Order: sequence, then C-alpha cells, then structure tokens
Amino acid sequence: MENIVINNRDYKLISHFKHNNELRNSFNLLTQQVFHFDFEKWYKSGYWEDNCLLYSLLDIDRIVSHITVNIIDFIVLGEKKRFIQLGTVMTDEHYRNKGLSRVLLEKVLTEWENKCDMIYLYANDSVLDFYPKFGFVPVDEYQASIKNSKIKSPYSVRKMDIDHVSDLNLLFEKAKEAVSLFKLSMQDNAGLIMFYCNYFDLYSLKENLFYIEDFQAIAVAEYVDDTLILYDILATQKIEIEDVIYTLATEQTKNVILRFMPINNENYEVSIFKEEDSTLMVMADKSELFKNNKLIFPMLSHT
Repeated sequence: MENIVINNRDYKLISHFKHNNELRNSFNLLTQQVFHFDFEKWYKSGYWEDNCLLYSLLDIDRIVSHITVNIIDFIVLGEKKRFIQLGTVMTDEHYRNKGLSRVLLEKVLTEWENKCDMIYLYANDSVLDFYPKFGFVPVDEYQASIKNSKIKSPYSVRKMDIDHVSDLNLLFEKAKEAVSLFKLSMQDNAGLIMFYCNYFDLYSLKENLFYIEDFQAIAVAEYVDDTLILYDILATQKIEIEDVIYTLATEQTKNVILRFMPINNENYEVSIFKEEDSTLMVMADKSELFKNNKLIFPMLSHT
C-alpha cells in the first residue's frame, strides 16, 4: 500500500488484493457500476489465476479508480512472448477528470514496461485521445474468412454442456494444454477461457462450445444465419483448421469467419476487423508487428 496525493487529496495505491473480501467487493461494485458485470462468480469458481492482477486507488475504504494487469503468454509467429494486457480501466463517475487514471497508468507502466515484450489494451472509442499521451497508438486487427463449399463431414461433433462437471473439466483440461494453431495463440491461460465460457454475465460462451472427438478438440463457435463464426480452437495436438471448419459447417453454412489468424492464410480472404466501440492500442514501437503480419488477438484472450 502506497500513499499518494492527487490534486491535494489523499489516496492509497493498493494491488494484489483479490483475496481480501472487503476490497474485492468494492472492486466488484465499481465494475458493476461502470461495465455492468463483476468477477465474483469467477473468483469463487477458483479459476481466477495469479496472472490477473488488480491495481486500484482507494479513497478511505472505497476503490474509486482501477486498472487490471493481465500477464498473458502468446506464441507469436512461432516465438513465445510475454505480453501485458491492461483491462477494466475505470474510475468512479464522481472522481473522473481528476488525474486518477493517469497516475494509475503511470505506476503500472513503470512497473511492467521492462518485464514483458509488449503492453497493449483495448480502448473504448470515446477515450482514444487519452492513451497516446503514454505512448500507445491504435493499430488495425485482421480477420480471415472463407466461403464454405463442403458438407456432410465424416467427423462427429457434439454440443458441450458445462453445467455437467465432466464437460467443465474437459474444457479446463483442453484450455490448459492447448497448443498453438494460429499466427498469434494464447498459451496456458485456462482461467481466462473459463471466465468467458462460464462466468462472464454479459456474454457467456457456454452455449458455443463444441467437442470434436476425432480431433480431441473443442471449438468455440457461433452460427449466425448462414455464417459460422469460429472464435477459438482448443486442441492438445496439431490439427488442421480446415478440418474443424468442415466438421462444424452445416448445410446452411455459406460463409466462415475466423476470429484468429491461421498460420497459413493463403486460401482465406483477409480484411480489417473492427470491434464495435473498441480499438486495439499498443506501444508505438510494436505497431509494425500487426501491420506487417496482419494479426488479431483471439477473442478469448481479451480482458
């Protein structure tokens, strides 16, 4: 805990407090107020791992400003990298425009900039002018798509039900040991995947999980009219993405969109992907990585 004076008002900088019930409850309350969800069910599930760290400013006994530091390992173009993603950047509405977020962000950047290969975040489009003051620049992400021409796959697929403990454990096992299949693949972050698939109240993916026994792989996918959107593939051995598409496609499927970038994307149409009201921002010296290689962070790695 560190005492900090901002605009003649005393605050306390606190971090790594997820096991403190009072502070975690205050954090959840602010998250509900700003983003309309909280992390309590995820915490109680036991899947909140130690790579998700909390940094907050405390006014007496209440959290009024916050940044989460997510330590995420990726395989990027075949090389292992450690990235820091900043998330849940928020300030109580009564404390905004007082410099609290600036102080928090400066503290976090000072602590982590020399401990990782890149720091990045997804910025709400209403605050895009804030982050360039700290060296961040917006970059484009790219998605791959392909027309579907195959039906009647010889492989079997079943929809998972993670309300059953066997499927819940299967999901965690595959997420924990998933191998790299994309140009940019998240590694060993089962806790974050469990959050998205079962504990994110705003948009749970629990209805979008499919197990392909022939490949011993889980596909995270959604069917929207005649389009199959494939968000992620969790496999413990190398498999062909086209085989997964072939297995998931139905007679109605005409288009397939990937929210990750295949290592070999020659057969795909690659286009800029823009998430609604959100822009990827990275430190300026890392921007060429995305421009030159047409990358996208898999959706289940977002925080």
